This record gives sequence, C-alpha cells and structure tokens, in this order.
Amino acid sequence: MKLRSVLSRSKVIKIKKFPTVSIGHTNQTRSMSTIENVSFPPTQAELEKLQGSDALPEKFRRDIHSRIFVNRSVNLDNIQYFGYDMDYTLADYKSPAFEELSYGLSQGKLIKKGYPKEIGDLKYDPAFPVRGTFLDKKYGNLLQLDNFGFILRCVHGKKVIQRDTDEVKVFYPDNTISPNDIGSRYYCFDTLFGLSEACLYAQLVDFFEKNLKIEFTDLKDNTSSFNYWSLFDDLREATHESHMDGSIKDTILKDISKYIKRNDKLALLFHRMRQQGRKVFLMTNSEFNYTNAVMSYLLDNIRDDYPSWRTYFDIIITNAMKPRFFLEGSSLREVDLEKGTLSLIQPTKFERGKIYAGGNFRLFKALTGTQGGEVLYVGDNIYHDIIQTKRSRCLWRTLLIVREVDDEVKKWGDNGEVWKKLGSLEYLRAKTYQGQDINNDRLSGDETIKKHITETTGRLDDNFNKYFGSLFRSGTSESYFSNQVRRFADLYSSDHLNLLNYPLYYYFSSLPMLLPHEREAVHAIQRGNSDEPFSPLPKANK
Repeated sequence: MKLRSVLSRSKVIKIKKFPTVSIGHTNQTRSMSTIENVSFPPTQAELEKLQGSDALPEKFRRDIHSRIFVNRSVNLDNIQYFGYDMDYTLADYKSPAFEELSYGLSQGKLIKKGYPKEIGDLKYDPAFPVRGTFLDKKYGNLLQLDNFGFILRCVHGKKVIQRDTDEVKVFYPDNTISPNDIGSRYYCFDTLFGLSEACLYAQLVDFFEKNLKIEFTDLKDNTSSFNYWSLFDDLREATHESHMDGSIKDTILKDISKYIKRNDKLALLFHRMRQQGRKVFLMTNSEFNYTNAVMSYLLDNIRDDYPSWRTYFDIIITNAMKPRFFLEGSSLREVDLEKGTLSLIQPTKFERGKIYAGGNFRLFKALTGTQGGEVLYVGDNIYHDIIQTKRSRCLWRTLLIVREVDDEVKKWGDNGEVWKKLGSLEYLRAKTYQGQDINNDRLSGDETIKKHITETTGRLDDNFNKYFGSLFRSGTSESYFSNQVRRFADLYSSDHLNLLNYPLYYYFSSLPMLLPHEREAVHAIQRGNSDEPFSPLPKANK
C-alpha cells in the first residue's frame, strides 16, 4: 500500500492544548497551538508551520510484548520480498523438550565413544545456559563478555567464579580475552541450538573433576591426558553427528507436535503479504525431506485457497548452506518433489510451487531483479542470517528473532525496584563528585557507594540468570551478544508473527544513536539549561 493512498484517508485528531512552557534561561514561551488540529498524516502546509515543543504528549507505543524493535530504520513500503529461515524462526522448537532431546542424544554418542556410562544420569538444566556465552577451551570456563571482550561472568562447571577475584585473575590477568582468539580458543554458543551443548559441557567438567577426581590439563596437544579442549572436541563431534545423521530430525518427525509449536496465524501473515503484492520466500539450511515435513505441519490444511504449504511461497530454497550462500555459495538445483533428487540443470528462473537447493546471493539477485534494500530477511542465527548479510555487502534488510526478548522484558518488569535502586546509586555517585575537581582530595565513603553498585548489579543479574545474568547486559554494561544485535540486526523481535501488528507501509524509525557528549547536549536542551558547561579550571578574577 503506497503512502498516497494512505494520505487520502487522512483524519483530523483533536489534541489537548498544552500550556506554554519556559525555554532555558530566557523565559521565552512557546504555544502548542500549532498541533492542536493537526491531521494524521499531517499535510505539507501543516508541517511547514510546525514548531518544536517541550510539552508534546507521550509518543504512541505498541504493546512491548508484541513489538518489533529498531536498530536501523526500515521502510516496509520499500520491501518487495519477505524471506524467512525455518529452524527456530518459522519452526519454533519447544523448550525444554528440544534441548532435552539434543542433550540425551549427545550423551548416548559420548558413551558409545568410550565415556563412562554414568554420564547418562546427568539431566539437562534449563535454568543454566544462556545464549551468547563463550566457552574457553583452554580452561573449560563459560564466559559472559561485554562488547569490548571484558569478562562479566565466569563459570567453571556450574560454579560461578566472582569477577575481579584472584581466582579469575589466575585465568585472565587483565579480566579480558583477546578478540583474535574468538573462533579458535573461544567458541560462542550464539544460537538456541547450543544451549543443551553448553549445559552438558559444564556438567561433564563437574562430573570428571568432582566424581572421578580427574585433573584436566590446559594443553590442547597433550595426548597423554584428558583436557578441556579435547572434551569440547568430543562433545562438538557428538552434537554435530546428532544433527547430521538424522538422529534429532527423525525423532522430531515421529512426534512433531511435541517438539515444534504450530500457530495458524502464520498462514494469515503470508496471505496478507501476498494480498498486498509482496513476494514471500523460504530459505533454510535444512534439506528437502525435513523441510517438507515441518512446513506441512505448520501450514497445510489451514486455508482452502492454499492447497499446499508450497503455495504460500514464491520461492523455496533448501540446503542454502548459509553463511556460504552470502559468499561464494553453490550451484542452484531444482528438487524432484517425488524422489527428492536434484536436477543437473541450473534453473533460469524461480517458479512458485517448486523447490530448489543451494544457490547464492548473486544468483538470487539476478533471477529476482531485486536490490538489497528491497528484501527483508527474517532469521534467528545472528551469524548465518544476520552478520554475514552485512559483511558480504548483500545489503538485505534483516529482522533477527530473539525468543528470549519476551522473557527478558517480563523480568525487567519484575525487577523494576532493583533497577531503580541502581539508578539511585548512580545518582548518588554523580552527586558525590559534584563540584569536585583536580584540586580535591578523595572523599571518604565513595568506595562504599561503589560496593553497593556492584552488589546491586549482581542482584539484578542473578534475577535474570543466577549463572550468567541477562542475555543483553550486566548492570550498565552491554553484553557481547547485545552489541552484535545492535550492530548488525536492523530489526529484532521475540516472534516473527509480530509483523502482523504493523501495516506493510510502516516506517520503522530508529532512535538517534547519540555519543555521550550528544546525550548531554540533548539533556541540557530538554531541561532548558543553556549555561556553559562545568570547567575544573578556576575562573579568572573579574
């Protein structure tokens, strides 16, 4: 729907007249009358006359639990193709049922590999793992990092090692890790698929150290003893094998409703998009047979005007091999729907109802005639679905699905008083320094405030997760995962179905990304304070 058609339905909304207000120290006043009878959307003439105001009504906000959050502005009116990942995006796996399945299969494969059969008694703990944590293969620690690589939380086995203690400094003298070691020494559990693996690894460390009194070595290449690195390699192999040999998928398909949520609103979402002339495509790393079974479960027999799940999509790509799809990719092949085999001839166009395998971004762009900004891709994998679209200059717009957002929002509501206390402590700390400059000696009591801030931050973190804190931050420090979301995802939300809450001409407008000095300048404007900033240097005598 184009903007001009919306303008034709403009309506005038009466807004309460606000009193005049003082601006800064000049005692000027400004009337709000210019927006008393503004139409929505406003006309060109109204916008030309519009003045800034210090007393606007509160901006309209959608319900926080059904909202899409904005890092970078996106105009849905420009989006011609809406693309979707399948696993953990369209197919939302039920927790903890899915994690328990993956956990148990990995246990079984480790026992077959020669691990003690007693590890089969270990149970998945849904209260333990958090997405975005890093495993230090050298020391066997799970780490929550901030966006600069500093350690926010350190957990060995399931024991929390307090930050800034000698115990942590033995491992990390500078309380930080080297970014150059991410991907080699440090492995990131950055998807929900990694939760069961992180939990099992920590429990295996405890099992061997406490029960069997095995002393791990931190040497990767020491073949004479068991070490943290080899434990990771064995577990990574077992988990990967569970996905590749069909163990997980076969179990899911035998009782699909136990492991995957179904919501009939998905059919409505795609139907509404197609009604308004938008294209819809599916691009998943899963192979044809599993994709066909899962999507049939999600979409078949909902609407009479869509005889098969395939008819909801204009393009269906399986075995996409993301993130490789956004780099060199592979050959695009058509899938035989009866046999599941692949054609040797590369298609010259995409056809609705057909299924393809492989391909690459450049070929997709050529066959669809799209520019990067005309595609919005929705996925859950921060690296495969989001980061690589930016690094490869694909330029698709992105919507990251972070299922934990809804739970985090609820916990913010539950911990409002703790957050308020943290804010009060930060206020007291700032107030303590008021009027202080280089000529002042240390005030007694400032360390007490710092101690209370640390304790309150820890209390707030524990209320999210007692091992790792919030997925997004520790106190005022942003987590590594949070920084990736902010840097690379244009939009993010807890559920792809939240797109139903917005018109397809909606403009997602991002808030200004202000540097600290800009925030202070805006704050001065808002409080009407145009006085010169504080200077620690003595003023000259007049």
